[in-house]
Order: sequence, then structure tokens, then C-alpha cells
Amino acid sequence: MVSWGEPALLLATIINQLPVISIFVPTEPVYVYLGTQLPAAGGPSLLLCMIGVWIGSQGAFWLGRTAGARVVARMNVAPRAMARARRLFERRGAAFVVIAQMIWPIATLTQVMAGVWGMRPATYLGASAIGAVLAIAQYAAIGYFSAAGLHMLGLQPEEPLLVWIGPYRVTIGLLLLLTLGTLLILRRVRHPLPLRLAYAGLLALAMFVAVNLGALTSRAEAAGGVAPLPLDLACRALDETLIARTGDTPLHAAQPINLALSGFDDPAALLRSLGWLRNRTYAGDGLDAMEILRLTFAGLPPASSILLDGIATDLAWQERRGTVPRTQLRLWRVAVPQGLPPVYLGAVGRIDAVTLRLWGEVPALAYDLFPYTDTARNREAEAITAAVAGARWRLVGPNRPLDMENRFESDGRLASLRTPGTPGLTQICAARTPG
Repeated sequence: MVSWGEPALLLATIINQLPVISIFVPTEPVYVYLGTQLPAAGGPSLLLCMIGVWIGSQGAFWLGRTAGARVVARMNVAPRAMARARRLFERRGAAFVVIAQMIWPIATLTQVMAGVWGMRPATYLGASAIGAVLAIAQYAAIGYFSAAGLHMLGLQPEEPLLVWIGPYRVTIGLLLLLTLGTLLILRRVRHPLPLRLAYAGLLALAMFVAVNLGALTSRAEAAGGVAPLPLDLACRALDETLIARTGDTPLHAAQPINLALSGFDDPAALLRSLGWLRNRTYAGDGLDAMEILRLTFAGLPPASSILLDGIATDLAWQERRGTVPRTQLRLWRVAVPQGLPPVYLGAVGRIDAVTLRLWGEVPALAYDLFPYTDTARNREAEAITAAVAGARWRLVGPNRPLDMENRFESDGRLASLRTPGTPGLTQICAARTPG
């Protein structure tokens, strides 16, 4: 809900009522969760779910009415169970539809069969509306009374019973959904076992991709302030190794600031001339799930947000098209007094692998930085200065080795590049007015 919003919740509840594909979107745990949020919150979302269930049930009904035999064949229902259901339907009619909608294993079947067996559409509209309200209400009641019971027992989220599973509650919920979906797929004995196992694998992959895309999309605009770095902060790089730390997207680990450009008026044009490709960033762009997928498959995945003292950048490039491995560069513009050449700090590193990392409560895909970042730093410093006549570079900074605590190894130094006739970062910092 946080990642995709209420429209996606409405769509999920509609799909949950449709035959065959409903097993891939089990929404009942969502209703239970929303019940735990009552009475303070959750009410509007529950109402939305009731509307979605009612809309979806109309779809199931009309599928049964227009293509009944083919739909029933796809559902692979046992003839004996079908005969019992028809006898109940003929005796109870609308009441049977209402009650059956509250019983998850037969709810979708009943909606389809109401269309197959010729129930009047007007009657079904009313019966399915009552059934939708009662079906959602029963799950919400389970959540509400469970939460109330825990509260009566004096158990709060910080208590030992709940704190043990607290950090993993989303993961546990996803595993339960995956287990349920897999069991339902494996029960479909009509298909060969290898095909059913392949379906279960696709379900797991789809859930994993959806969670990761949802997490990235919901945080696409939450990177932090995109602004110039204060000069004093940039000068700190001469005394200590500055670390750009991961922001609200889980794609990257922290990495060192290891590059400084002085006098390069248009680094974007320079990098383009060297064949580098500009990356969209979570800091500078609003990115939806389809755009993330499109860019990734095009070999230009969006650059995640790494923050230097809380400041993000939308200046990101990669050396060539591809996802892994690739060399990536981010630049932060430094606010310098008027009359001084433009200054940029940068983090250059080689993305070497894709890994799985627990991000808060959810397993998330992440890129791993090649641990020996100095190699990429020196190579790109040589390439950039070679492209500008008279440009030079040298290593400056603290020269204190860093260890693998930050997922990389480095000598901790900064490659300071400058164009002809301009002072480098060391000279600019030495000449700045204190304060």
C-alpha cells in the first residue's frame, strides 16, 4: 500500500475475485492487516476493498454467463463438488451467493457458477454487494480483535514477543503469501509437476520484482536535498575521507569520495566526449516502475541516491551501456566564491555484482561495489586529464587506509584534477577566508 498506493489496492482486490488468476493475488491478509488499524485508520482502505471485491465479482459473474463451460473447465472443479454446489444454489439462490462469498476457497467458483446457472443480474448485483461487505468485514474483524486482544494482554510492539518478529514481519508475510500461492499451484494436478513447479518459480520471481520495484518507486523523490556542497565540506576531504552514504533507495552501499575536479566548466560535455552515458537519478527525477524497468533493460539503470552529508546529486554517469559490471561516476558541485574556478567532488567506483540485502524488513536487490575503488579512481583520472590539453592530476588527502567495514578498501586519498592555469582543491582550500 505504501509503495503502490490505493489504486493498486483496488486493482488487487478486483483481480482476487477473478477465476484462475485470483490465486496469484491473495488479498485476505491485507484485510486482516487493515482490521488491526481500526478504529484510528484503515476504514477508507477497507471501503475501497469492498468496492473492489464487488467490481471483481461482477467480472466473475459475467465470465460465467458468457463463457461458462470454458471457464469451469479451466478451474478444474471436481464434478461431485459442483453437483453439491448446484443443489445448494437451487434451494437458496441469493443467500447461497452471499454465504459462499465469505468462504474463500469457493467464493470465486460460486460467482462464476451464478452466471453459468442463470441467476438474474439484478439479483446478483445485490447479493454480491452484501457478500463483499460481509467477506471483507470478517477478515477485518479477525485483525481488529487480534490487535485488541494483544493490547488487553499488555503486549505492545516493543515487547519481547513482538520485537523478535517485528523487523521481519513484512518478509514473513511475503513468505506466507508465497507459500499459499505455491500450494494452490501445486494442487492443480491437471498440469505436469515440472510445469507447476515452473509456475511456482514465476510466482516467487514476480512477487520479488514487485516488492523491489514498489520500494524503489515509492522513494524515487525522497533522496534528500539536491544542492551545492559548502566549500568547507569539500575542504574536509583533504583531512579525512568523506563517505557518500546510501539514501532512501537500497541499491548501493556507501562509497568514498575520491575525485575532485577544478576548472572543468562543463564536466557533462567532457564526459560525453569520452563516451560516458548520463544516468537518470532518484535524486533528480520522479521515476515510476515501468521507467525503472525500461532504463534497466536498456543498460542505463537509474543511479541510486547516495548522500554526502545529507546532500544528493543528480549528476551521474556510467562509462558504457550495461548493468553489471559497470563503472559509475557521481559529481557534487561545490559552492565556491565568485572569481574561483568551478569545483566538483566525485565518487567513482566499479559496480561489480548484484547481491541480495535485507533493506529494513524486505529482501532487496542491491549493487555491490568492487572493493578496490582506487583502481577505478586512478584510471578515470588518467582518462579525464588526457582528454584536456595541459590538465594534470595528483593524489591528495589523508592517506589513511580504509577497511572493509564500508564494503570497500581504499588508501583514503582523493585524485585532484585541474585544468591549466587553475588552482587545485588544495590551493583553493588553503586560500579560503576562515569562516
